[in-house]
Amino acid sequence: MSPRPSSRSARGATLLLVVLLVTVLLGLVAGVMAYASSERTRAVTFSRTGQRQGCAESGLQLARGYFGRNYARWNTFLGLPGVYDPIHSPTNPAPADPRTAAGRAAIKMANPALFADLDGDGKDDVYIYIRDNEDEFKPLAPAWDRDNDQQVVVGALCISETLIPRRGDSNQQDPNVLSVEGILQYNGGGHAYTAQSAGGTGSGNLNH
Repeated sequence: MSPRPSSRSARGATLLLVVLLVTVLLGLVAGVMAYASSERTRAVTFSRTGQRQGCAESGLQLARGYFGRNYARWNTFLGLPGVYDPIHSPTNPAPADPRTAAGRAAIKMANPALFADLDGDGKDDVYIYIRDNEDEFKPLAPAWDRDNDQQVVVGALCISETLIPRRGDSNQQDPNVLSVEGILQYNGGGHAYTAQSAGGTGSGNLNH
């Protein structure tokens, strides 16, 4: 007949089993909490990205309307890329940046209609702009300050403090800026209409 284990050994084995079970349960709880937190962060980011997309899309509609009504001034606009085009390029080396207070002030001095408040809080949410498409035939060099085919590129930049997403689930503003662009074409009959091509980016890169 084998000897019975001592009560101390039995208590030790039971305690070890309890510790292992508690460790496993704690690991499961931590995993569930981490998953829930990441899902919440993704949901918040997706929601705010949608808000930012809506900001830029609304701005694009404003750009189409404004520049469509002002077809006769297209060459005037194209001749002032520092005000009407935020994209940095060799032919536009020092554009005013609508994301900064100084840039907004310079643009508004030239044309305050390029900004719009979308949510009624008294602050600028979107900046609309225009630039020429490449409409010269080779061997002619592109003339970005003059329209030759009754088509231009119009776009909108979401600069809102309230409609663009924050980083993750924090209150820190995401520095990226979403822009959306489309082709605006004049049909010669006193009306302007838009082609279907459009694009968007969240890179915030204003270099061309």
